[in-house]
Amino acid sequence: MKNNKLTFLSVAIAGTLFAGSINAAPLNNALEGFIADSAINGSVALFARDRVRAEGADDSKTANLDHGSAFASIDFQSGLIANTVGFDFNAYTTFDMWQNGEADHEFNFWGVNNPYDLNPTGKSTCSAAFASDCTHNGGAIQTAALKFNVNDVLTAQAGIFQPSVPTALDVNYSFAAGAYTGGEFGVAAYGFELGVVYATEYRAPWFKDSYGFRDTNNEDAGDVYSIGLAYTLPGGINSEVAYAGLTDGNRSNTHVKFDYTTRDGFYIAPQAYFVHDNTEYDELAYQLALLTAKEVGAYNFRVEGTYTSANSEDTHGDVGNFNYRTTQAYGGSNGAYDVWWNNGSDFNHDGEFAFFASVERDLSNIGAPGLTVGISGAVGFGAQAEGYKELVEFGGSLFANYEIQSGSLKGADVGVHFSKYMNESDADSWTGYSNAFQDQTDLKLSLSIPFNIK
Repeated sequence: MKNNKLTFLSVAIAGTLFAGSINAAPLNNALEGFIADSAINGSVALFARDRVRAEGADDSKTANLDHGSAFASIDFQSGLIANTVGFDFNAYTTFDMWQNGEADHEFNFWGVNNPYDLNPTGKSTCSAAFASDCTHNGGAIQTAALKFNVNDVLTAQAGIFQPSVPTALDVNYSFAAGAYTGGEFGVAAYGFELGVVYATEYRAPWFKDSYGFRDTNNEDAGDVYSIGLAYTLPGGINSEVAYAGLTDGNRSNTHVKFDYTTRDGFYIAPQAYFVHDNTEYDELAYQLALLTAKEVGAYNFRVEGTYTSANSEDTHGDVGNFNYRTTQAYGGSNGAYDVWWNNGSDFNHDGEFAFFASVERDLSNIGAPGLTVGISGAVGFGAQAEGYKELVEFGGSLFANYEIQSGSLKGADVGVHFSKYMNESDADSWTGYSNAFQDQTDLKLSLSIPFNIK
């Protein structure tokens, strides 16, 4: 049934957008743009991580993630036949050079069937789902989609794709992107952008095979769909509202976003995110966010804050947490969520106020072109679990990135990110607070090398 839906969607989009324009030029001229405007690119990347974490409030830290992973991808983006139809394709492969921690480190394939069952697939030698031996090397397709464009007014994709229109759906990322199976349709006119997305399956980039959508009770929830609308208001204020839901499930997510950049370069973006799920939450869950940023000479400043309301239906009294996606299970789908602080915690428990600040310095003007260094910090407080101290959590990071400026590796990026996280409550990891762990430190090293064939 799902394949029939996808076939119908592909044919409908192709017929609507392609039929009226293919006769506009002789076939040889129509095909010329497909080849001439195509591009073939790729990348090779190495990623190493050493994360240690305490399980209890008084415990010493032990290894949580400890791996070195390699990644390679190839990407083909065609031009358009008759300025209307083309094809995009991306495939990637990963493998672990070493792996001594938990298997769900996201930069190689996890040897379980999907994020709902977590059953070993038989493609690896798993002793348990999270055991260090439950990763396996291999490859997957990230994108394989027909694309359509009519005068930049009507756009569409059909196949294995990442949403690109206004939508409440997004994908998970590592060095690769997650992918939906289905299609999208976009219309841009009179300052409005309308986007419709429909998908029958999803795959996070650390799974080899796609899977359907399940609700919070782990039951089949049908397909996922989304509708979004973006508009630039008078004065240059960008606005977007989007909704996503399940055809057979009772969970949905919605956001409202605004952003504006003043004449002197001050960026401000108030946002509101909502999730309706009467299995996970006993009322509408939401998170309010305010994002700001400003460049001053060689410095880039960010200051952001959130407030979360996510009252849990948990009968054991755990404090709920807010997760903005159309499925409750992590990796089952993802939402178009802009808050990313990279300081350990998600800072997203019910009743929690959280604040973040960072500053980056471009060192080009003092003799180090391509080098950026930075520091950031986040704090959260206000969540209260019965029988435990208030959740007061801190995270701080030091980071640097260097883009190689010349030679055979020109354009390659080297990155290092170190963070330290502290949890001041007396609750053990994942106890009392449903998305909180105890103290940890995390060191990440990366090398990414892009290349161009055509």
